[in-house]
Amino acid sequence: MKIALVRRSCSLRQAGAERYCVNLFRQLQARGHEVTIVGESMDDDLRPEADFLPVRVNHTTSWTKNRSFAEGCKQVISRHRFDVVHGLSRAHGLDCYRLTDPLQAHWFNLRYRRPVHRFLQRLNPRHRTLFGLERSIFQSPSVHRIITQSRLDSRLLGEYYGVPEEKIRRVYNGVDTSVFCPDAKRYRSEIRESLGVDDDRPMLVFASMDFRRKGLTSLLRVVAQLKNRETCLLVLGKDDERPFRKLAQQLGIENRVLFAGRKQQIERYYGAGDLFVLPTIYEPFPNVNLEAMACGVPVLTTETAGGADLVEHGRLGYLVSGPDAISEMVEMIDLHLQLTETDRE
Repeated sequence: MKIALVRRSCSLRQAGAERYCVNLFRQLQARGHEVTIVGESMDDDLRPEADFLPVRVNHTTSWTKNRSFAEGCKQVISRHRFDVVHGLSRAHGLDCYRLTDPLQAHWFNLRYRRPVHRFLQRLNPRHRTLFGLERSIFQSPSVHRIITQSRLDSRLLGEYYGVPEEKIRRVYNGVDTSVFCPDAKRYRSEIRESLGVDDDRPMLVFASMDFRRKGLTSLLRVVAQLKNRETCLLVLGKDDERPFRKLAQQLGIENRVLFAGRKQQIERYYGAGDLFVLPTIYEPFPNVNLEAMACGVPVLTTETAGGADLVEHGRLGYLVSGPDAISEMVEMIDLHLQLTETDRE
């Protein structure tokens, strides 16, 4: 079949959906399909592997960027003949769509809890554009399948957009276990030495490109309440660190929080930790949870995120009721850090 994959960026230099797009087109090609990438950018070294159709995007504002990308995709797609157009980004002209980015309707309600704020933000062109794009995808008869990554998003599609169950297919993410595997732990001492952290010092690991939504504020408050006052937190990822550094200072834990930025070979940093913690507010499916578990590191995350589906409480990690469940997280982390090395393994 001739398949078009729609994703704004197709890249191995990024995480999440950008990397997923690469893995997907390679696997489809291995099965004999002819794949074309439709998007704004694609790594230069990937161009020889698949055809790439560029989409022009208006970057003037957030809403013009989203709208122009969606409309540009439709124009590009209409000039070619494909058997299936599979969306990994919000766009027009799709046959099926994988819910990769957070469901805007749900995130909006979580982000703006006060009625007056919610009313005013509904006038924001960015939100109006994203709501319109979601409606055009989830309520369109021409979009035959919606692929979700979790039970949570399957339920939310029905609640917000009335998508029938028979239109939804749930497909969990996977990880490259040749990269993310227990062998990553052999770099523990090397990584810790580079960070200035002793081998026997408890270290939690957090990784995200959106610190606020992934619950770093709550996690800092948790660290401040842990019984073991030597426990440190390694923060990986690129975002505005200033408000979180300020909060850490206010909590008196600034010397226990390491902001390391974005790292290559992140599996080695997972392996250097004792527990991976992602108290995210909402996300369809955090790949970082699977990556950490594949490296042999248990995970603590929230039941309000899609990643909870694959975390077996007490065996593969810990589940707490939500991102604001500070006391639950403190209890679970204290419990984990008191386990013997054998019990942790």
